[in-house]
Amino acid sequence: MLARWQQTLATALPTWRWREAALLLFPLALAVAGFWLLNTLEASAFGPRWWPCWLFVGLVLVGHVGLARFAPTADQTIFPIAITLTTIGVLLIERLAPNFTLRHLLNFGVGIALMVGLAGWPYLLRTLERYRYTIILPGIVLLFFTILLSFTPLGNGQSLFLRIGPFGFQPSEPLKVLLVAFLAGYLDFHREKFKHIRLGRLWRDRRWLWVYFPMLIMWGFAMLLVVAQRDLGAALLFFGTFLILTYLATERADYVLIGMGLFLGGAFLATMLFSHVQVRIAVWRDPWSTATTTGYQIVQALLAIAAGGILGQGLGQGFPDLVPVVHSDFIFVAIAEEFGLVGVCAVIALYMFLLDRGFRLARRQADSFYFLLGAGLVSLICLQAFIIMAGSVKLMPLTGITLPFISYGGSSIMTMYATVGILLNLSAYANPPTPAKRQHPPREVRA
Repeated sequence: MLARWQQTLATALPTWRWREAALLLFPLALAVAGFWLLNTLEASAFGPRWWPCWLFVGLVLVGHVGLARFAPTADQTIFPIAITLTTIGVLLIERLAPNFTLRHLLNFGVGIALMVGLAGWPYLLRTLERYRYTIILPGIVLLFFTILLSFTPLGNGQSLFLRIGPFGFQPSEPLKVLLVAFLAGYLDFHREKFKHIRLGRLWRDRRWLWVYFPMLIMWGFAMLLVVAQRDLGAALLFFGTFLILTYLATERADYVLIGMGLFLGGAFLATMLFSHVQVRIAVWRDPWSTATTTGYQIVQALLAIAAGGILGQGLGQGFPDLVPVVHSDFIFVAIAEEFGLVGVCAVIALYMFLLDRGFRLARRQADSFYFLLGAGLVSLICLQAFIIMAGSVKLMPLTGITLPFISYGGSSIMTMYATVGILLNLSAYANPPTPAKRQHPPREVRA
């Protein structure tokens, strides 16, 4: 028996993910220290609440062991970055909304299972590439049924959730990943046609009709459903990701400028037609004039950020709970008040590390579809983080999306870890590049 265990250990240890294990020590230590501090400051009548900490640590270890078993050659940095961000979110949710901690951890567990399953599926990339055109259809169908059968758990008039039995989820979250896969496949297949179309000769070059028309129909249908749901954050995120992928596929800035012009025109038209957009623009321009009504949330957020200062009030010492929905849409404000500018910079740095690692992973891909898929997914995560952080500090009108890996939201955290699973699959199963096989867009820009 002892010899068998020694042989098993000798076989497993060389392939173990030691770098990932070492990087995971920091978020796990942060979780234990944070829960110890919360139990010290906020003594409960039922004694200290340690079970969320041990449940979180156990789920992280399950994810680590699962990756070591099913995807041992996957990247060992992306998962610890995501866990560090999730640790901050779990601590703040336990601090601000402890009734939601168990549900958040259960959703996190489902996300870990999705991540391990997608990272260890050897045929995932081949399936995504094979069904590059039809992969978006399930997401659009779910989004369509959401408009008909949705409910509003927040009571704000936004029909974002679809109920299936006792469970509810937000179809726009998985639609993000499906849309990136669709756009990566479509832009990869028509990349040469996109690059060589001259915008000044569209009346003579008829190729743009059959290259652009199907994509615009699909994109316009998705945007129509999103606008019908009044989910402005998802619309902005989808369109921004579309522009990023278009530039990465063609390296033509004129497409991006045209897209930005169309977006600004659509935003102006939406401001003229929809009252809820007018309210958000007015609150963004001058929240203080409506500080007791529509501007109350952003005013309280600005006051909380100012109270944080450089080093913050400390975990459990501030009053971010005065901000409505602080555990979800405005959790970045809680970070600013309790961890200060130092904590804000640390969170931004983590997203920047994730972006850098994701693009390095994408650049190593031999196939241009894999390149666009990896770059699009990591751009989706970081663009979503930028949008909600900018809205929280009043750099742009507020949009109702979550801060990736940190905010409370079942559909969001499951989708984010599914995205991490696809990125890990790219690092584990995609072929390394060779000079003869590389199909990335050329460096020169063709007008």
